[in-house]
Amino acid sequence: MDERPIEDLTPEWIDAAVEVITPDGSTVGFRLSRYERTTRDGEPLWMLFSTEQPWRIEVGAGAVLRRAPKPAGVPGPAGGFGPAPIVSPAPVTAPVTPTPAPLSPQSWVIAPPAEQR
Repeated sequence: MDERPIEDLTPEWIDAAVEVITPDGSTVGFRLSRYERTTRDGEPLWMLFSTEQPWRIEVGAGAVLRRAPKPAGVPGPAGGFGPAPIVSPAPVTAPVTPTPAPLSPQSWVIAPPAEQR
């Protein structure tokens, strides 16, 4: 398990399975899609974005990152698990419906029930 402070985060961690340990002791795990470093109220702030869901986590200085080791033989960036597999959706089939008769002025007329004729 590779571990480093958030201050040492580099682009090589993109697409890696990571855990973030915040200064309050919380741990969040996800695959890192991208990150941004900014400053809020004069304090450094990192915004880490997940690949699985469109969400982000904001952490300040002192947070710790852990990167899960890549299994042997799995292609992908160093330390990452590679791109998420592309799963084809199940084929969509519509129920077969008979072709409707062509519309005409008579097609809008509904015949009365047999007992009223």
